[in-house]
Amino acid sequence: MKMLIGGEMAQYRNEIVHHISELVKIRSVQEEAEPGKPYGSGVNRALEYMLELACSMGFATKNVDGYAGYAEYGSGERMTAVLVHLDTVHEGEGWTYPPFGGLIEEERIVGRGASDNKGPAVVALYCLKAIRDLGLPIRTRIRIIFGTNEESGMKDMDYYFSKEPQPDFAFVPDAGYPLFNVEMGNAMIRISHTRDRRQGSGSLQIDSLTGGMPLIMAPERCEVRIASGHVSEGKWHELLNRRTNLQAEMGADGYIAITANGNTANQPSGNAIADMMEWLAGLPFRTDADPFILFLNKKIGHDTSGKALGIHRSDEVSGPTLVLLKQILTEGDTLTAIINVRYPVTEDGDRLLGLVAEQAQLHGLQMTITRHLRPVYVSPDHPVVRTLSRVYERATGEKAELLKMGAGTYARKLKNNGVAFGAGLPGGVDNNVHRPDEFVRIEDMMKHADICLQGLYELAIQEINPSLTQI
Repeated sequence: MKMLIGGEMAQYRNEIVHHISELVKIRSVQEEAEPGKPYGSGVNRALEYMLELACSMGFATKNVDGYAGYAEYGSGERMTAVLVHLDTVHEGEGWTYPPFGGLIEEERIVGRGASDNKGPAVVALYCLKAIRDLGLPIRTRIRIIFGTNEESGMKDMDYYFSKEPQPDFAFVPDAGYPLFNVEMGNAMIRISHTRDRRQGSGSLQIDSLTGGMPLIMAPERCEVRIASGHVSEGKWHELLNRRTNLQAEMGADGYIAITANGNTANQPSGNAIADMMEWLAGLPFRTDADPFILFLNKKIGHDTSGKALGIHRSDEVSGPTLVLLKQILTEGDTLTAIINVRYPVTEDGDRLLGLVAEQAQLHGLQMTITRHLRPVYVSPDHPVVRTLSRVYERATGEKAELLKMGAGTYARKLKNNGVAFGAGLPGGVDNNVHRPDEFVRIEDMMKHADICLQGLYELAIQEINPSLTQI
C-alpha cells in the first residue's frame, strides 16, 4: 500500500472552492416532477452540473434516469463507493445572506447545501481525481454516487439500486467524524383531525394553525388564527400574558392572530409548536380543534422521550426513543401535525408505530406513515468500520469512537456495507445545517478532503489484504 502523507488535496483547493460555490448557487430543493426530472428541474440541474464536471475530468459517468448518477474510475468486479446528495432542504426564512448566493467570505462558503451535502460532494469527486492523478494502485473500481432525494425520503437510492449494483465497501460523508455505525429507525408520520365546522356553535373556530417545516431542526415559529368570539380584548391580553413568547394582533374581521416564537431569551424551549399547543390546551373555553390540540399537548408536546405515547424504548447500542413535533399545517377543514419518531435498532418499528396509531384513534384522530427508514447497525468488526477507524486515528491522532445517530444517511441503503464517515470535524463550528446562513469553513472542508482521500483509497485496496474482509 502506498502511504499518503496528508496535504495531497491542497493542490485542488481553489477548484474545490469554486465548484462548491457554483453548486450552491443552484437551488436544488425538491419540486414537482417533470419528464426525466423526477425531483424537479433544480435538483436535475445540480445533478447535471456534477456529471458534467466529472466528465470534464475524464471519468466515466452515467445519469440513472434523473434519480441519481455516478462518476467511475478503475475496473474490476468489486466496487468502492462514496455516496453524496445534491438535493437540499428548503431555504426557509431568517437568512442574512442570499441562501443560494454561494458567497465566499472570510474563508467560508455560505449558502444552503454548502455543508449538507454539496461541499462533501465536490470533495469526493476531487478525491477520485487525486487517486487517478497520483497514480495510486487500487484493486476495486471506485464510484462517486450522486443522489437527489436524500432529504425527502431516499427514494432515489431505491431506484438507483434497482438498476445498479451495491458497492462492496462504502461510506457517506453526510454526518461527522469519527464514524457512525448506528442509525436509529426513523419515521415521519402525520396525525390529522378533520373538523365538522357545523358543530362549532359552542366553541371558538380556529381558522388556521401553522408552524415549522418537516426538515428544519426545530420549529421556531407557530401561528394560530382564532375567532375572538365573545371573549373581550382584555381577557385575550390576560390569556396571552401566560407566556412570554406570544405576540398577538387583533383583526377587524373578528379573528385574532397569535404567534409563538420558540427561541427567545425568556422562553428558550426550542419548539414553538409545543409552546402553542400548551397555551391553546390551557384556554378556559373550547375550540373546534380541541381533540387535535389536547392530543398533541398531552401525548407529545415538549416530551421527546415517547413516554406519554407509550413508545419509550432504549437499548445499549442506540439509546432511547426520540419523538419530535416538527410541523403543523391547515388544509381546509383538516389540521395535520408532522411528527418524527426515532427508535432503537433492536425495536420493531412497525409495532411501535402501530401503538402511535392506536393512541391517535382513541382520540378520534388519523395517523399515516409518510416515510419509514429502517435502523442500521454495522458491526465494529466489519472491514469498512475497521479500515475507516484506522484512517481516522492515523490522520488525527485521536481514537475513533463509534457513534450513533437518530437522523439518517444513505448508509441505510447500503445493506450494512457502509457507514457515515465525515465530513464534520469533532469540536468544529456549527455550520447551521438546516438553518439560516448555512456555511462551510474552507479550512475544515480541506481537512476533511485529506481524510476522505485516505479513506477512499484504503477501501479501494481491500483485496490486497484479505484479512480485512473477515467480519
